[in-house]
Amino acid sequence: MKTLFSLAWRNIWRNKKRSLITISSILIAVFLAIGIRSMQLGMYKSLLDNIIDSYTGYVQIHGKNYWNERTIDNALEINDELYKTIKETEGVKEVIPRLGSFCLASFDDLTKGVLVNGIVPEKESAIQNIEERIIEGRIFSKNNEVVLAKDVASYFQVSLGDTIVFLGQGYHGMSAAAKYIISGIIDLKNPNLNKLNVFLSLNSAQELFSAPNVLTNIVIAKDEHADADDIKANLISKLDTNALDVMSWKEMMPEIEQTIAVDSAGGIIMIAILYMIIFFGIFGTVLMMTQERMYEFGVLVSIGMKKWKLVITVLIETVMLSLAGVIGGILFVYPFILWKHFDPFQFPKKQAAMMEKFGFSPEIPFYILPDLPIAHSIIIFVITIVVALYPTYVLLRLKPLDAMRR
Repeated sequence: MKTLFSLAWRNIWRNKKRSLITISSILIAVFLAIGIRSMQLGMYKSLLDNIIDSYTGYVQIHGKNYWNERTIDNALEINDELYKTIKETEGVKEVIPRLGSFCLASFDDLTKGVLVNGIVPEKESAIQNIEERIIEGRIFSKNNEVVLAKDVASYFQVSLGDTIVFLGQGYHGMSAAAKYIISGIIDLKNPNLNKLNVFLSLNSAQELFSAPNVLTNIVIAKDEHADADDIKANLISKLDTNALDVMSWKEMMPEIEQTIAVDSAGGIIMIAILYMIIFFGIFGTVLMMTQERMYEFGVLVSIGMKKWKLVITVLIETVMLSLAGVIGGILFVYPFILWKHFDPFQFPKKQAAMMEKFGFSPEIPFYILPDLPIAHSIIIFVITIVVALYPTYVLLRLKPLDAMRR
């Protein structure tokens, strides 16, 4: 076998230009394929971090049918055992409790419907630093304080220290009425959220709605590399699904998944074209190499060399050319994607300002996990094996006399 490897290595460098052109074409295609895909996956991760991980989370637990009919009566009652079960599930970083329901908010002679959110700021920090979004005042520190989204505050034309009244329906028909001092104004970086939301401490919200130990949402903050679908499956296996719904972000926000799927399909088509180039580049090299060496193959078979040894030699040559291109492509592209991960591409100023206004990051950090080059290396290897079927077919059907007459 060592002799076959040595023979294959020498055969590759018989025609240096042809071999170098083949290796270069594979290298460039691998560089572009990994680079483009890394940028796409990095963009998707940034999108998910901004839209999903910043507020809704990748996985949520609700009371049965709460997501379809979002009333506080469909909320769930939390206890220490349930909390412990969720917290100890593999992939769960933090359990974030929330209680939300609609109320009428009033100030002077103005009234507006708002979504009252009871939260624990310390828990929320696992997916978002809510205090960094405060543009006036501070986060609530007492049970009688509230933080208003900036458009809600603008509608009422209130200032810090003013008192606002909430009136609504509590848990199981109880009345919900209380007044709160405005401690801060927050910019949620989303026009729709800014028009609707106000924030209380979780204890204040549970007291307002007469709902002790009741939550409408349990948001799961996942470990960095944990998979949301795996966490969902683990939770379903542990929890009573007759009383609880476990939902991933794909179910809660299917439009985001569809947007990513459509965009990803375009990227995959582009990469498929690159791999077609690789395929025909390798195949062209193998075709010319096979046809140019027919006389040589005929002589070798005539003097007693087994056909299967010739097949293995040509296969080794093809694999060596491919590996050289793949390894070269990975060595060139990986420093580049590492650079662009830690120093992302920036959108121009106007587009960046618009994206920041809507809560999106104006950066495209590249995806750097090693599964990307591994996957593309496997694809190249499969292409190489497919291409090697041609010389295998030719050599197995080889007739030495006919080959030497050519």
